[in-house]
Amino acid sequence: MSNTSITKPTPYIPNAVSVHVPSRASAAFWTLQAYGLLGITFLSFFPRLFHFQEYTFFLLLAVALCLAWVERVNPWIRTPIDLPLLGFVGWVLCTVPFATDPAYSFSEWRKLVAQVLVFYWAMFVLRRCKPVELSRQIVWAVVLGSLVLTGYALVDFILRGGTWRDRIVRAGAPFSDYNWLSTYLVLVIPILIGWVVTHRQFWARALGILTLILAGLSQVASYTRAGWAAHFAQAVGFGLMAGRRRLVIWVFAGAIAMVGGLLAVSQVGYQLDTVDSWTISARVKTWRLGLQRATQSPLVGVGYGNDTFFKIYQVEVDADKGKDPAERVLPGLHNTFATVLMGSGVPALVLFIWMFVRIVHTLTRQWWQSKVAETQGLLVAVAVVTVGFATRNLFDYMFAGSLGCLFWIMTAVGLSLAKHIQEVPAGQRVTL
Repeated sequence: MSNTSITKPTPYIPNAVSVHVPSRASAAFWTLQAYGLLGITFLSFFPRLFHFQEYTFFLLLAVALCLAWVERVNPWIRTPIDLPLLGFVGWVLCTVPFATDPAYSFSEWRKLVAQVLVFYWAMFVLRRCKPVELSRQIVWAVVLGSLVLTGYALVDFILRGGTWRDRIVRAGAPFSDYNWLSTYLVLVIPILIGWVVTHRQFWARALGILTLILAGLSQVASYTRAGWAAHFAQAVGFGLMAGRRRLVIWVFAGAIAMVGGLLAVSQVGYQLDTVDSWTISARVKTWRLGLQRATQSPLVGVGYGNDTFFKIYQVEVDADKGKDPAERVLPGLHNTFATVLMGSGVPALVLFIWMFVRIVHTLTRQWWQSKVAETQGLLVAVAVVTVGFATRNLFDYMFAGSLGCLFWIMTAVGLSLAKHIQEVPAGQRVTL
């Protein structure tokens, strides 16, 4: 297949006399946007730097909008998830006046808008720059960020006395905890696998294998069952996308064997805390309260935001502090989907689920249509990432901060490549 490069869009030049100056300035600013996107992707692996990352993003967004105005181009890039995504944002805003704490819910809505802006800004930058080449560079940023993240997590785990005997000490992300680390790995391990499978250069594949091994060890050292459940869903999801029923059967068999092995070693005193089901019991009790509240206001909910549950049930949470852990009411729902349902009602939950389904469906369809191995690898990797991220959010509220930012950037990469496949003739496509 030909490797003919895609012509970079020619910026609008308002003054024909000074043709070279605005053209060079425009190219420089778009290069800055591309580097900014790479920098924000890398910074997403460090939650402590989220505010710096956020300020940098808004500055880059302002510059991008100014460039769009000067060049007279539309900064909004249409995507297959526009309807559910923008519908979800709009519906949440409509429910704010009915919230238990409208000021808090409006503040959380603004955070949601910021995440959505990251997605559309990334789509715009990928569109104006060379989407395939920039996608490749973003994957590089993800690999390098994963390498630093996992290296730090494992060293910190060892220095704090972590062991394979139990999960008293658990590996965590820099200046964060094991939940964040586990979710990062759910987001990046499919990308790393795709990197190893599709790259042919020895040094690139070696880097990918090293990072993948460190990521696997970090996931084990985090001792987070929700992360393992997300990887299980990713493996099953890939088997269904690829139409490989035998793979799905092997995944189920492997999961049963792993759970059986874990239960067996717990009988001789290892990983007792890992097999303890108190967190599941506490979650079920908490989810039941959230569902009861949702049934009382199924249309508009009681207030968008993770802290809404605690604001309503603070008395119950405080009263249960001295009880057995399995009988406590947790201070949060620990489920993003339940949080959306209780906070903004059934319409918000439907739109939220629809958004994930559209992402996976679009990427899977374009994966089957693509004939370039490296493009296929990235498309299916982002689809698998989406399945895992949705599963991980069934057990904790992880759709926030730098995690949400990284997810939306990877989604923009996948949908941008899907749009590229649709618009560019097969003979002119560029491999990753």
